[in-house]
Amino acid sequence: MELLFSASFRKDESPEDILLIAEEEENYSAYIKGTFLGASEFTPDADKLIEKDSKNWKISRLSPVTSAILHLAVYELLKTDVPPKAAINEAVELAKEYDDGSAPPFINGILNRIARENGLIGSADQREDD
Repeated sequence: MELLFSASFRKDESPEDILLIAEEEENYSAYIKGTFLGASEFTPDADKLIEKDSKNWKISRLSPVTSAILHLAVYELLKTDVPPKAAINEAVELAKEYDDGSAPPFINGILNRIARENGLIGSADQREDD
């Protein structure tokens, strides 16, 4: 999430360059590197899904933290084997820690809708998580 957040301010640099610079200060695991690069590549597709399910909110109106959390979670939901409930819960917990009080329920709602629309959770799961 921190790498995606950083990338939102460094649009003139490639994800690979951002990762190289970041690794001068911290050594990232192969999983984190792969997830960051994958989520960065998937961002345009994630943006379409997020805007569709955010009910009249444009991506440009979201805080950089909310945007980074959503990009990570949508990537995890749709492109990895992370269990959907775990990806959603992790995103909500990140929002509780790093974003304002309105972000966790907003993120939870969007991710539950995306997961439901993609057959990753059913309507009973949605009631439990929303």
